[in-house]
Amino acid sequence: MNWYLVWIVGFLLLLFAVSVRSAQTVKTADDYAMADFRLGFFPICGSVIATVTGSAALIGGAGQGFELGISYAVTVISFTLFTIVAVLVLGPTIRALRLYTVPELFARRFGKLSALIPALIIGFLYMTPTFGMQLVGMSSILSSITDLPVFWGIVLGFAVTLVFTMIGGMPSVAWTDTVQTVVIVAGVALMLVLGIVYVGGPSVVVEATPGRLLDFGSIGFTELLNWFLVFGPFYIVWQTTWQRLTAARSTRTGISAVVVGFVISGVIAVLAILIGITAVQAFPAGTDPDAVYTSFVAEVFPGSVGGLLMVSLLAALLTGATSFLLSGAINISKDIYQGWVNPAADDARILRVSRLSVGFMAVLGLLIALWVEDIIAIYQVALSFTAAALVAPVLAAMFWERATKAGVIVSTIGALAATLLWRLAGQPFGLHEIAPGLVVSAVLLVVVSLLTPHAREEQVTAYVHEFRRGRLRAPDAPDAPTEDTAAPTGQDGPSLAAPRRDGRD
Repeated sequence: MNWYLVWIVGFLLLLFAVSVRSAQTVKTADDYAMADFRLGFFPICGSVIATVTGSAALIGGAGQGFELGISYAVTVISFTLFTIVAVLVLGPTIRALRLYTVPELFARRFGKLSALIPALIIGFLYMTPTFGMQLVGMSSILSSITDLPVFWGIVLGFAVTLVFTMIGGMPSVAWTDTVQTVVIVAGVALMLVLGIVYVGGPSVVVEATPGRLLDFGSIGFTELLNWFLVFGPFYIVWQTTWQRLTAARSTRTGISAVVVGFVISGVIAVLAILIGITAVQAFPAGTDPDAVYTSFVAEVFPGSVGGLLMVSLLAALLTGATSFLLSGAINISKDIYQGWVNPAADDARILRVSRLSVGFMAVLGLLIALWVEDIIAIYQVALSFTAAALVAPVLAAMFWERATKAGVIVSTIGALAATLLWRLAGQPFGLHEIAPGLVVSAVLLVVVSLLTPHAREEQVTAYVHEFRRGRLRAPDAPDAPTEDTAAPTGQDGPSLAAPRRDGRD
């Protein structure tokens, strides 16, 4: 009996049942994209954990643990720290603005033209290739336990993910993520424990592992800085976090669920790194890092146990794929279609476009997956370009009233150009391209904003300050205006936005 297939088929049937049940609640575009803003603690927390612990965290984390050792934990410190601080500081304001996407913040504060580039960056530069990355991971699982060729493994992963996401949208994704989180946590913990036992116990791992793999600073300061910057700043503008905050039934629920979810995700990521270090005792030097995790499962453990461990990995990849697919589709349906093509579209049309967008992005991700080879490399590129282009403008919209539309557009384009040129130049001084990208973005934003006036379509405000002054209220606040009395929310103006203060009301 092929225990791997038994576990995987059983797991997929369970998820399909949960997905079909969740789909019965989808009646509107808000149901599909945001679960009608009523998600509780467990589906949000579970969704965060399951999405963060995708192929980069498990397959990539184990591979980097195998090659770099404990130094790679700097990425865990980085993304956990940046996310918790960002959520605690920005979370209430994101809730008050009821943002569906990050580009929507650009549209409300600086006008819809400024949101076009961020929408394209997030939807196509980040979400689509990252979705494709999950398909590659799924294929590696299937090829390690069956004779299925890589091509057909990717196609099968594409079909399964598309069905799950198309059926139920956010309600389906959130609740299936909750189920998958239990499997992920149990599987990763079990794999580490049994893996250590297999190679001879903790003492063998400590004594036989090369010293550099257990030395946090062995890769040097520059490399530690590179890994810290690649994974940290990006999570300030990670759209998945923003959407989970907005979809929560209350501000307290959203913030607490996201914070707890990232803490647990950090623990899981460290366990994956330790799995990679343990695997040094089982595989020779030169083993493909991206194959360490699946090989450790398939070759070391019996099928009855390995099937559960493989399911935990499949769970992580599948939930990441569904979340990235849905999130990117919202960029297309909300930021591009509703923002530019048909601003007057009714709810039924937006729901239809959302589902079509899922299919469109899935096909693009499939095409990318067919030539992606290095999981960590593609993930780094997606993170660095997105963070370099969007972090400074987002912080400006939240904290700096003097920022202008021209400053934001020049900053975004300039950051992309600087990041690309630095990468093409071979990363001078060993510094990752995200560092000059962030610097160029911030400098251009400040300089151009100080030299240009506010555009007529801007809402001249700093949203965090407005929230703290009581001029913005989260929808669950006791004194928050009702939908009938609140200022309209549109692509060119925030709900309950402060009046202009540039003299051109």
